[in-house]
Amino acid sequence: MNDIQKIKQRFEIIGNYIGLNRAIDIAMQVASTDLSVLIAGESGTGKEVFPQIIHQFSSRKHGQYIAVNCGAIPEGTID
Repeated sequence: MNDIQKIKQRFEIIGNYIGLNRAIDIAMQVASTDLSVLIAGESGTGKEVFPQIIHQFSSRKHGQYIAVNCGAIPEGTID
């Protein structure tokens, strides 16, 4: 089983599309950096899984992970 398949199994990701596999590969690459990442997409597409992947494979994996639903923050609250 390759790394992408292991990640899919661990994070319960269903699908075997080239774009999905590429997104997982990019998440793994970004995890080893100290870059900020913007994850955007349609509602219900599983965007919440990718920050979890990045966190779990980063040097900060032993720290706390806090998910924030930016859609729930009123417009103009954050500058």
